[in-house]
Amino acid sequence: GRGLLSMIEIGINHTLRRSTHCSCRSLPRREHRMFPPKRALTWKFTPFSSFAPLRASNRSEWSKHGRVRHAAAAAAIFSGLAAAGIGAPIKLRRNSRLKKVAAGASRTGFGHPSRRMTDLLILANVAAFGTQLLTKQGLTVWGAKVNQLIVAGQYWRLITPAFLHGNLVHLAINCASLNALGGTLEGLSGRERLASVYMVAAVTGNLASFWGSPSVSLGASGAIFGLGGALAIFFYQNRNLYGQRSDFVLRQLGQTLALNVVYGFVSPRIDNWGHLGGLVGGVLAGYLLGPRLSLAETVDGRKAIVDEPPLRLFARDPVILPLPGGGRGRRG
Repeated sequence: GRGLLSMIEIGINHTLRRSTHCSCRSLPRREHRMFPPKRALTWKFTPFSSFAPLRASNRSEWSKHGRVRHAAAAAAIFSGLAAAGIGAPIKLRRNSRLKKVAAGASRTGFGHPSRRMTDLLILANVAAFGTQLLTKQGLTVWGAKVNQLIVAGQYWRLITPAFLHGNLVHLAINCASLNALGGTLEGLSGRERLASVYMVAAVTGNLASFWGSPSVSLGASGAIFGLGGALAIFFYQNRNLYGQRSDFVLRQLGQTLALNVVYGFVSPRIDNWGHLGGLVGGVLAGYLLGPRLSLAETVDGRKAIVDEPPLRLFARDPVILPLPGGGRGRRG
């Protein structure tokens, strides 16, 4: 097989009615060619077993080099997440009762009620990949980011690539990252904010890719970078409450970001524009939507945790902390 992008290129020739040709910058030089229109219209998609993430010219080249690069990327991502303590209970400064605000961050198991949106996004990505196979990549041709088709008015391609993947390795890495980052962010900010950050980062990532890269692209990594950006801005804005844990998580997220940026420049198949755009979109959405927590004092002298983001679309009610002598907190 010529690889997934070659098949996408053929489908695009059909979609554009022989009028344009989408050159994939990430293909090896010998793979850059214009498929004759007749051949493009009669080409049959190869079975799943024959396509790779695979822009290599043969399977042996992929076996030698591609798997090593993907393994290195997975190791970098997972080691960074583990070092950052993602999914571990958050330690708070000032008052131990504040731990309850971040209790959901430790519930990262699939199927837990505190992370239903994360699980829904994972299932959506898996279902979309299954549909790609069932349609013999017809869904891929319909939804991948293709600059010429976006210009022609197919604006859904600014969001659909965030649910499409090139192969099982691509899907597994993104779902594992989404499982770790999404579960933590949802526990801290809620399902509405998680879904908003994911969608905003997906759009901004594809917009940046549209502006900076002519290549066909797909994958949830831009949206996942956005989740990482939203998690970073959460700990930055609430560092007065989270103390040293905030500094530690920010440092480790920065190191993970640096590893992924370096890997992106080493591998020509990585869409760095999409990652950068998703990161910026996630930071912006996280800043505007919050949570932005602070300690306030009620009229009866008790302490309360108040959520006051710039946009209060999904702001939570204040949490009243107990008096020093005992008692239980309540929501105001």
